[in-house]
Amino acid sequence: MSGRILRATLAENLPTMLNVTNTTNGKLLIKNAGNFDLWVGYDQYDVTLATGVNYFVIDAGVTLVFDQSNGVGFLSQDAGLWFASQGGAGEVQIWVANER
Repeated sequence: MSGRILRATLAENLPTMLNVTNTTNGKLLIKNAGNFDLWVGYDQYDVTLATGVNYFVIDAGVTLVFDQSNGVGFLSQDAGLWFASQGGAGEVQIWVANER
């Protein structure tokens, strides 16, 4: 296994695109290491308070693990995801583990 680990400090309500792409079998771990909700979306406008409609919320302190393969699909195969911390500044930790 190989991959990459990303850590990002997020300003409140300021969308940040992170490269979480994966094209081989593996796992994607996303941890909300901050104290506020983390909004995740495929477009920067989906994760802002003014325009957000299609977003997923990761509660503070929660780690999500996604299996990724041709059999189960990919969360983000060829485009990054947008992240924004809502309620205050936050932190996201990401681990893309794959077969490369």
